[in-house]
Amino acid sequence: MDKFVIKTSRHPKQKSQPNQAKKELKQATIESLQRVVVVEDIMRLKVTLELENQNKEILLQALQELDRKIPSREVLLSTKIGHTLNHIRKHADPEVATKAKMIRNKWKQFIKEKSDKPVIEVRADAKTEKQRSSARKLLAGAVGLPENSKLVENIEREVFHQNSRLLNNSYRKTMRTMIFAAKNNEEVRTQVKDGSLSVPQFIAKYRR
Repeated sequence: MDKFVIKTSRHPKQKSQPNQAKKELKQATIESLQRVVVVEDIMRLKVTLELENQNKEILLQALQELDRKIPSREVLLSTKIGHTLNHIRKHADPEVATKAKMIRNKWKQFIKEKSDKPVIEVRADAKTEKQRSSARKLLAGAVGLPENSKLVENIEREVFHQNSRLLNNSYRKTMRTMIFAAKNNEEVRTQVKDGSLSVPQFIAKYRR
């Protein structure tokens, strides 16, 4: 029977290269989409931009984050973020002013051309907002500032953002620690108010 059998040489199986780089895929989240706007983030960035004597680096970071979103006409009206950008575009630093102007023009053009496009707005519930308001009130009292202080609002919104917009244990512990430090340490109060201890530094120092 051997004469009817055609024998061929076996080809060795190709071994997978152990060091071959695998393509890394990153799953997109709904919040990463341009037309999904978390109103809390818009408000956080708005307060960051409006804070007096804000340094250039923080301003550019906030503008860069805003540039990734296109809020609806309703969000622009309710948050007044457009007014803030209009003010920032007159900033003394040309890089900051140019970036703000570019974002404002892009939003304006998009709304003019595609105002019929749907937008998803994400807002916090009333219970969450009430608890956050209480935290701001306590922090304002500890630092020695009015309850409606932009600085206090900026601090609280940044802590909330760093905790994935959740009132978790880390948020509560961080707020309590900062309140305690400001209430019992005059130097901390002074540094927070005069800006020598920036918002990111203040939070990082007492983050729990």
